[in-house]
Amino acid sequence: MYCPYKNSYLQLATSVDPKLINKAVRRAMRKTQFDPHDERPPAQRLTSMQPSLYAPWTDITRTRMGFERVGLRIINRDITSDDSFIKLQAIHSLLDQVQISENALFLVDLNVAYRLIDLLEDRDPIVKEKVCLILAHLSSYFQGRTRILAQPIVIDRLMFLFMRDRKEIRYAAAFCLKQLTRYGSECISKNEKIIENLLKVIKNDHVGIVLLHLESLKNLTDWEPTVALKTNAFQVMLELLQYEDTRIVQGAMDCMRQLCKHSIGKKLADKYDMTRFLVPYIYSEDEQVIISAVGLMMYTSNTTMSKWRLKEFQYQLSKRLVTLCVKKDIPVLQLRAMQVLVNMCEIPDCRLFIRRNLSKRIKGIKIRQPEHWDGTTETKHYGFDFGHNYRTRFIRHFETIRVDLGDNNEALNVASYIERVKAIKERLIHKMYSEPYKD
Repeated sequence: MYCPYKNSYLQLATSVDPKLINKAVRRAMRKTQFDPHDERPPAQRLTSMQPSLYAPWTDITRTRMGFERVGLRIINRDITSDDSFIKLQAIHSLLDQVQISENALFLVDLNVAYRLIDLLEDRDPIVKEKVCLILAHLSSYFQGRTRILAQPIVIDRLMFLFMRDRKEIRYAAAFCLKQLTRYGSECISKNEKIIENLLKVIKNDHVGIVLLHLESLKNLTDWEPTVALKTNAFQVMLELLQYEDTRIVQGAMDCMRQLCKHSIGKKLADKYDMTRFLVPYIYSEDEQVIISAVGLMMYTSNTTMSKWRLKEFQYQLSKRLVTLCVKKDIPVLQLRAMQVLVNMCEIPDCRLFIRRNLSKRIKGIKIRQPEHWDGTTETKHYGFDFGHNYRTRFIRHFETIRVDLGDNNEALNVASYIERVKAIKERLIHKMYSEPYKD
């Protein structure tokens, strides 16, 4: 019988829908058992590979050729076949094979990336969606993203997909672009239209696609914020802060934080009074929004104008920041909140208020030990369920703290980050008790 729970790699062409066999067998056995896998949509796969566009009349449980290198070479040849059915079989098999790192690297050596980039212009929507997912998997390998980014036209074709195609393909193209920007922002930033087109579609798309675009923008502006500032990215992020979805608000704040690292971004923050605008978000019920808001305030409270603005609500803001550091022992939040307090201590009146009323609470801030923190900004899961190597591998949807040795090093050094938190606490105490220069 047809078993949908198995996940074979290569398919067998059949002229009969394989689920009809299951229904016929149950009718012959006089069993009235309802199996949801026999209903539409067909070809139910594993949860991790559940497709949104399905290939009809494909039995995913039977094979017609051997595995290993011979089968991979045949798949690499069949993805450009003139027969659309053979092409579909090969692409679905290729999506399964790239999950295995050894097979993925072998396919990269066969220059499969160049063939896939050409298939991004195929008329079949199933082909385009699966090709985007395969390219996203290959981009997690150094060899894969090197081959992909060697063809700059891939960015233009991905832009065409996430701007004009159906929503399933737009999501797959946005996911592929996000994976590429995570590692290759320098090459992608050379395309002058990428940031402009992202800002055009980011306000009018589905929530899931908008979140992916925000991740891409954050990675691109982290490398070069000048182009984004010229295309009014700051004003677009300001509009996204009005959304009710906290995930979009958090992503917009992260993008704006990268923009405010530039001198023009700081001037725009003063123009729109961002320091005052962020105060209500520090009282949010979502801890991730608080972390993003405090991280943005680190850069919006650096200028002279913003420091004068801080003086107007120094009492409630300073008390709230110290409360966050004391009650929530999240190293990322503590580091950002204490940096804002350091910026406030540069104002004489704020420094005097903090020294008189909050000095004991600041000295009592507890900092986690390295063995008690997994090094992510995620506040609900601590990462230990991912295995023993969670500190040195990339986990999707988890923002890991980069090591101090450089931005290109993805390995995590928890101890060095804890030392940074201790150093900023000592600096805050020193700043709190410092006096202005006297003759």
